[in-house]
Parts: sequence; C-alpha cells; structure tokens
Amino acid sequence: MFSTAPDSWALYTIDEGHLMVEITYKILFFILLIASLGDILVPFFIGKKYPGYNHLIHTISALGTNKSPVQKYECLNLKVVGILFLIFSIGQWFLFKQKTWSYNWYTIGVLFFSAGCILAGIFPEDPQGAAETSSGKIHGIASGLGFLFLILNPLWAIWIKELNDIRIVNLLLFILAILTFVLFLVSKDNSSGFLKYTGLFQRLNLLILYGTLILNYVWIN
Repeated sequence: MFSTAPDSWALYTIDEGHLMVEITYKILFFILLIASLGDILVPFFIGKKYPGYNHLIHTISALGTNKSPVQKYECLNLKVVGILFLIFSIGQWFLFKQKTWSYNWYTIGVLFFSAGCILAGIFPEDPQGAAETSSGKIHGIASGLGFLFLILNPLWAIWIKELNDIRIVNLLLFILAILTFVLFLVSKDNSSGFLKYTGLFQRLNLLILYGTLILNYVWIN
C-alpha cells in the first residue's frame, strides 16, 4: 500500500513539470505573435498619420526619422518589438531539448535581430537625401546585421532535429528571404519601375522571416 506513494509523487511532479512547460510555451508563442504583428501592423496604422507616406514605396524606418510626425511612436515600437524578441529568443532556447550548433545559431539569429530592433529604435534613420549622421549610420548597421542574422535562421532550421519533416519548407523560405532582401537592397536607389517598391520588398521580407519563426516554433513544440 505504501509503495505506491513515491510513484504517485513522481507522477505528480512530472505532470506539474509538463504543465509549466505548456504554460511557458503558450506565453512565448503569445510574445512571438505580438512582436511579429507589432512590427508590421503598428507602422501600417501610424503611417496614416504621415502625409505622403506610401507603404509600398517607403521603408518602415522612414517613420522614425526626425522629419516624421510619428517618430516617437515608431521608435518606441521598435524598442518594444526588440525587447519582446529578446525575451522570446531566450525562452525558446531553454525550451530546446538539444543545444547543438544549429539550435544555438538559430537562437543567436533572433538575439541579433532583437538587438538590431532596439538599437534602430534608439538611433533613428536619417531622412532620405539628408547628410548621414552617426545615428543614421548606427541605425543602418544595426538593422542590416539584424536582418542578415535572422535571414539565416531557416537555413539553420534545416539541421534542427525536430524540423526534419519541414526541411524543404525551410529551404524554400530561406531562398525567398534572400530574394526579397536583395530586392529590398537594390530598390533603395530606384524611383521608377518595379524596383521602386522598397517598402513592399521590406514588408514581404518581414512576413517571410516572422512566418518562419512562427512555423518552426509551433512545429518544434
């Protein structure tokens, strides 16, 4: 009769542990969704308060320049988004059952992107055509490196064990991420034709990157 007590306690402890993991998973998923949607939807709404701003042509960073009437809102949004991604990346790393190189680089990708968001919020971009300042230079380097590291995440995902069944999907997402990022870069100095849609290419790139994070997080857990 008494021999079942330790077993019962062990089962209770295991169930409690599983419950905590499940709660943590849901909280992190909520954080990921808020961060992803916040970086896409907030600029969409505040952009309506910026006369002449075109979501298809202008970058999101243009909302944070000193000539923008919504500068403080976009800079604040970038900082909040960065902090949320920072929390998510650390939390996801602890949920990983393995800590091999691919898992670590995947985490580093989100960490660098989160740092880039925060720095981009602290150091606004220079207005188009204005002389480059130290703030604009830091903004460009931070956001550029952040994007580059996050773009590599679907590539690292190919070697993550829990994502074996969607390797092809991650490979395709990696190719699309590279393609949209290249289009975003080459379109910056164009004002006519297909390559004038810098804002569109940036937003498509973000949708692919955030979609990758959400898909892989749900699949792993």
